[in-house]
Amino acid sequence: MTEPTSASPAKAPVHSLLLIGVGFGILTGLMEAAGLMIFQRLNWQRWGPMMHVSEEILWISPIVDVVFFLALSLIIALVSRALKSGNAVRAVVTVLTFAAMYDWTTLTSRIYHRVCLLVALAAAVAIYRRSQSRVSSILAFWKLATPLLLASWIFIFAGIQGLRLLHERVAVARLPRAPADHPNVLVIVIDTLRADRVSSCGYKRTTTPNLDRLASGGVLFENAIATSSWSLPSHVSLITGQYPSAYALQQVQPEPWFGWGRSGLGGYPTIAESFRQSGYRTAAFSANRTYFSKDLGFGRGFIHFEDYFHSPADMFVRTLYGREFARIYLKRSERSLVKRALRKIGFTSLLDQDAEGSGSYGGAFGVRKRAAAINDEVLRWTSRDRQYPFFVFINYFDVHDPYGGPQNYPRTDWGSKNDVDAYDYGVKYTDEYLGRLVEKLENQRPQRSTLVVVTSDHGESLGQHHLQTHGRALYRELIRVPLLFFYPGHIPAGIRITRPVTNAAVSATLLDLLGDDEGVFPNRSLKPLWQNGPSHVDWPAPISELAQNKYPGKHDETADRLIPTATRGAMKSMVTPKWHLIEHQTLGNQLYDWLRDPDELNDVSSSPEGKKLSGELGQALRTQLAH
Repeated sequence: MTEPTSASPAKAPVHSLLLIGVGFGILTGLMEAAGLMIFQRLNWQRWGPMMHVSEEILWISPIVDVVFFLALSLIIALVSRALKSGNAVRAVVTVLTFAAMYDWTTLTSRIYHRVCLLVALAAAVAIYRRSQSRVSSILAFWKLATPLLLASWIFIFAGIQGLRLLHERVAVARLPRAPADHPNVLVIVIDTLRADRVSSCGYKRTTTPNLDRLASGGVLFENAIATSSWSLPSHVSLITGQYPSAYALQQVQPEPWFGWGRSGLGGYPTIAESFRQSGYRTAAFSANRTYFSKDLGFGRGFIHFEDYFHSPADMFVRTLYGREFARIYLKRSERSLVKRALRKIGFTSLLDQDAEGSGSYGGAFGVRKRAAAINDEVLRWTSRDRQYPFFVFINYFDVHDPYGGPQNYPRTDWGSKNDVDAYDYGVKYTDEYLGRLVEKLENQRPQRSTLVVVTSDHGESLGQHHLQTHGRALYRELIRVPLLFFYPGHIPAGIRITRPVTNAAVSATLLDLLGDDEGVFPNRSLKPLWQNGPSHVDWPAPISELAQNKYPGKHDETADRLIPTATRGAMKSMVTPKWHLIEHQTLGNQLYDWLRDPDELNDVSSSPEGKKLSGELGQALRTQLAH
């Protein structure tokens, strides 16, 4: 007697179909996660417009896929019962095979979606035909396989999260004892914040009352200059104290298969390593998943590095089907059915769009990791162990485009008529949460004072010089950033220094303040400028650098025709107390008297005096970089 060609509902109860959904989901998710990690390394040249993953994806993908596949299995089971069909097992296996094959072929980012659909359809048809006489075997296979797959997922989850906690505990146990008078240290990088949008730097709007309070109680550098006009090289400089040309990391480098080890960041010493060697628990918390993450080698020296965002929305969009959902539905108008439904059920975090991802190229954008989430992560971590002082390095990303604060944040006095209004709105939101964090940390650890540093990695064009965002030129609005040091009782209050300085000197200055500066970092400590006055005539002029980038964004194509940009060559700049020289690799020099012309509208490089000054400053720039 032959086996029936189909299973009746009695032979295939709903829980059996759901068991298949769970097993299929875990298997698909594990394969998907491995593929995402592999192809992230293979496709590294597309790092900018990419949704990024780390080892956490190995347990995140199976969760999302299990939920999705369970929903499909349940729908098929209910439809089969309603129709009194006996083909439920075949239907489930066929549909889930299609979903799995589409997932696995799409994650390569190298195959057209229509081709992926055809491959998945072919696989599903083949499974449907082969399953006709194998229903009992299919049920038996998944009854055995699903518990094993579930155990594998539990093992992976426990291994990744458990090993991380174990590593942190071992690292902390090995720390030397820090001096009792050493403070906690908090370094805050407000990504994309240009200095002239800070109230204490002269902005007419009250955007930064909390930052202003810190500035009035410490030292404010009014003309701090970032080492580049985009995040990756600027963050490397902040961590290592080196200029971009020194570490040859002005562009993303291929991610090693087995981690960076000590080769990350050019192998240069990092500020986190110095604090760790001095007995500090060290941690970084990043909302810039693209250019300040462990995947790029920034983890060296940090005992704890939290660049993931474990929210349901973020976990969803990092998986293949989450990206597909975002690509298809979340780029529609605010009045679309899906967006209105998400708002109605309160799942609005999925609508809080980030800059990460390939949305500008037809793909999906990520979910914004707001300052509120960063604060929660920091406070959770700092509360775990109060025996050691902490060194915490934060990247707030709320000022970065797309501009503005979260939807539930109160509106500003100036409204939201244009990009400048929305940008300032993001500044105000970030400032509020900066203030909350500093206050809570001070209350959390009253026995130790806290040394606070606030700066940025670069500015933003906001329409000036025909540019919209950053990373294409080295004008003043792109490289002038806030920089303040707040350490009551150890740093004088209310000091404002106008002399241009590089914020790559933050690392050396921090060690100097702790009495540990032994020439680890190349740039000079800024401490003498507030101790002895800014009258040092030999103080080094800050330098910025920008490597060539041949792939401009659509919003910058007009600027490429009107001004020298990085599209046509590398750029360098030097800022003196009066002049700003910008050298272009192929298009010559620009020279601005920034004291009289702060918006840099009048290029004087072609005048006789300008030609002479450009030559002298250019030689000084090259000499300084050579040393």
